[in-house]
Amino acid sequence: MEEIICYTGHLPEGVKQNITFMELLLDERWAAGRLKYPEHIHSEIGDINHKLTAKQNYEFLLRAAKKYPVMAIGDASLTDFASGHSDSSWDSYRTDCYIAGKYQQELLSSGYFNPVMETLLHASFRFPASLNASSWLEKMIAREPEYYAIDDNTLPILIYRGAGVCFNVLNLFADELAKALLDCDQQVEIFDVEKEGNQALTGLIGRRFKAIIGIQTHVFSVLMQDKKTCLHDLIAGPKYNMILDHPAWMKEHIDNGPKDYHLLIHDRNYLSFVSRYYKNVKKSYYFPPGGVSPNDAAQTHPSLSATADRAPLSRLSSDPVKKQFDLTFIGSYYDYRKRLALIHSYDRFHRFLAARFLRFMCQNPDEPAEQAFQQALAYYQISISDEDFLTLFYEMRQVCFCAMTYYREKIIRSLLDAGIQIHVYGDTWTNAPFTSCPNLICHPAVSPQEGLETMAQSKISLNIMSWHKDGLTERILNAMLSQSAVLSDKSGILEDIFVNGQDLVLFSLRQLDTLPALVKALLADEKHLWDITINGYEKARKYHQWKNRAESFLQILDENR
Repeated sequence: MEEIICYTGHLPEGVKQNITFMELLLDERWAAGRLKYPEHIHSEIGDINHKLTAKQNYEFLLRAAKKYPVMAIGDASLTDFASGHSDSSWDSYRTDCYIAGKYQQELLSSGYFNPVMETLLHASFRFPASLNASSWLEKMIAREPEYYAIDDNTLPILIYRGAGVCFNVLNLFADELAKALLDCDQQVEIFDVEKEGNQALTGLIGRRFKAIIGIQTHVFSVLMQDKKTCLHDLIAGPKYNMILDHPAWMKEHIDNGPKDYHLLIHDRNYLSFVSRYYKNVKKSYYFPPGGVSPNDAAQTHPSLSATADRAPLSRLSSDPVKKQFDLTFIGSYYDYRKRLALIHSYDRFHRFLAARFLRFMCQNPDEPAEQAFQQALAYYQISISDEDFLTLFYEMRQVCFCAMTYYREKIIRSLLDAGIQIHVYGDTWTNAPFTSCPNLICHPAVSPQEGLETMAQSKISLNIMSWHKDGLTERILNAMLSQSAVLSDKSGILEDIFVNGQDLVLFSLRQLDTLPALVKALLADEKHLWDITINGYEKARKYHQWKNRAESFLQILDENR
């Protein structure tokens, strides 16, 4: 049976003694020496509580002792226990009061509660009145907000899995983030909303969590039967929804979110948008998804097995590696003409406004959609409140989708017309007007794992932003980690964190006539293309994996407490 071992100078060398939880609770010196515990213990009890400024190991050991038996082993080199050393600092006292509050039921059951309280009250007289030592003790025993500000840091992080949309990519994000947080010694709990159902969420009412994370989830807007109370206001812990589209498209769900609500956003433009138009959101953070390599994805998701006819990912080499494909695009085809038909069905006011909005988007393809919409309103001299702007912008969302799909088609067509072969994936491409073009090589749809393997066999992976003008997406990072050179339309953040022409290659939607020549030049210079591949891989590996995102998220939590 697994156990915790406390090496102590209190016992003779090599002598062993079982230590009960109560013995440990009443005498912190058992934790003064070296500790040895099961490697996976952090996934069960969490990490060291850094919200405490003293006796962190002792508090950690108490949590561990609730899960595993404790064995003390004598070690003559350790003398702290035998010396009777006791820390009488203010930080130490604060921790003692917190521990008394956390385990008061155990102290009551054993009859030690009153003696411990008397000891702590007597100790409070050592400190100046300005420190309010006795008041701190009362807050810990009553479990007031100051208590939970410390204790919540020891609780699990709850992560929601949801619907398997977008080839299950949202659930893959949830799984990757969960794994990365576990690797950061966090306790993680997964709740599969699709499997359990919304009704099962009520089982979480009254519970507390270090944080609650969803990946573009709708569960944060679930209301109770009274149609007024947000269910997540009855679950303690800060809520974080990772948004992968424009936050305007999540209007209904963000508007009806809980009180302690935060957004994790991959485009810096959207941060200011949320700040202005979503007053109920406590704060939003720049937080792009992380990237994964084919090998890492297969380890995290063994069910996503590689197909037998695909070669394994080659090791990074200074010399160009032979690839199966010159240029691939792992994305779907959408016909912008269908969006135009929807726009034409609007009433006269909305139709004219939408037409002007679409014109500004196409004239200024490097600008955010909301900026083009503001220009459209100004053209018609329409002045509205922020609330009405958000509502109308949401109603005009088909215009944005139309512009996105128009440029996606225009990019692909410009390459095909120049004689450049493009490999695409999925049945949607059979609906493209250029599907008969011999340079368009249509393959069956690929799973996320197969998509990574396809990138690994591609000299160039094409990325087309969904009008994220200052965003970073997982497709870019996945391609880099799959050792493929990234070709993408421009984004402010891409230009800030990568070097164009060295880490990746960027093109402007304003100058698509230059794109074919750019691609041909890249394919003609294998050494330069491979240098770009290597540089992109190294930056993504160092700064943009899910482990980096987990570390960033924990920093966000620290800032919020």
